[in-house]
Amino acid sequence: MIVVYLVVTAAALALFDIAYFIRLVISGILYSLKWNQQPPILEESLINGLCWFSDMDANWHMNNSRYLRECDFARMKLLLEKGIWKGLQKCNATIINGGSTIRYRKSLQLFDFFQIRSKILHWDSKAFYIEHQIVETKTNFVSAIAIVKMVVKGASPESVINNMNSTLQSPPPPLELQRFIELNQISSEKLRKTL
Repeated sequence: MIVVYLVVTAAALALFDIAYFIRLVISGILYSLKWNQQPPILEESLINGLCWFSDMDANWHMNNSRYLRECDFARMKLLLEKGIWKGLQKCNATIINGGSTIRYRKSLQLFDFFQIRSKILHWDSKAFYIEHQIVETKTNFVSAIAIVKMVVKGASPESVINNMNSTLQSPPPPLELQRFIELNQISSEKLRKTL
């Protein structure tokens, strides 16, 4: 019986990123505890991190995909902390990643502490646009910057905001976001022509 348990445990560890799911559950619980505080929607949300052995790639710095994964946790905190998750639930809506772009400026090294500064830049009739700045803590240097399009399904971002008892209007998109939106539109038109 012990051998079966060890084999099943080893298979689970080999096939599933158990640490990710454990962190997901713990983070969700911790961030949910702050629901009642609900800071302003457009205020920056902060999350801290450490570049660890499991983040390394063959060049011995943080793997490119890990930056985006850390942004997933930062975005989860932002959505819970700002009350957007509650607004989505009131609308019976869901939110999914509809696209992202990231610019790497300086790699994070093993044991580097970093902070992700996340904020909502803009929303339109279909999506929220969120910026993540990954900042190396010691030097305060922006190591990477990502823009993510979070598509709302089953409602509009404006109705989500209204369900949060807010009449806030979307800020105008900054130039880099305008270009990101244009890029997505061009890509969509190109892909539609191939169908």
